[in-house]
Amino acid sequence: MKRLYFGLSLTLLAGCATHFRSYWNVREMVLSPGPVIELATAEGKVLLTVEKRTIQKLFLYHVRIARAANVQTELLLVDGDEPNAFAALINGRRAVAINLGMVKLIGADDDEFAALLGHETAHWAKGHVDSGRTRSRTIQGLGTLVGVGLGAVGVPAAGLISGVGADIIESSFSRDDEREADALGIDYMMAAGADPWAAVRLHEKMLARPGGVRIPFLSSHPSSLERIENLKRLIEAKKLQSQTGRAPSH
Repeated sequence: MKRLYFGLSLTLLAGCATHFRSYWNVREMVLSPGPVIELATAEGKVLLTVEKRTIQKLFLYHVRIARAANVQTELLLVDGDEPNAFAALINGRRAVAINLGMVKLIGADDDEFAALLGHETAHWAKGHVDSGRTRSRTIQGLGTLVGVGLGAVGVPAAGLISGVGADIIESSFSRDDEREADALGIDYMMAAGADPWAAVRLHEKMLARPGGVRIPFLSSHPSSLERIENLKRLIEAKKLQSQTGRAPSH
């Protein structure tokens, strides 16, 4: 079992306030030996144990979706108990992040990860993060924590964690942005070979969770029965289009 350590104390804002202390680069996690990976803080506290196969499938969908969207982003896992995912600019580089609460919620449904990646990547592809940028600031003094990065356990540290500062960009997405990301995200899922109905399953799963609409992801990505119905209509229309080669009539 491979234990991956990393700790950074920062606040990242992307659509809503997103606080985390630790993050792990999925690209580097794929290189880890062994069938199971322990994600631990710099202090050695294990926050989550995850099968390497899950990480590999997650990264594969990330690569496929990024290729379909023609964008380059880093894929990160971050700590946090309440399910969340977001697109943000970190140290001047594009990133898509999924927190550990969301990883636990999704569990073994790899296609639900594809739904998250498709949606967040669509925000980058359509320029929503850049156009919604409202504030940036640099948090300094992180250099003392870099030494306990992935390199300490024999896994090369990612480029994102090599600096002593983190540029944090706050973005606010409109409802039109969210609708556009929903539609484009389904396209990216299908292009990546994922089941588009996983987007519906994911939203239903989040709504069914105790606390439902109050979880962070839903505060910046409104989920409701109406949105679920819209997703269903989107999927049916896109499947019909892929079968007939033309858009459905209205």
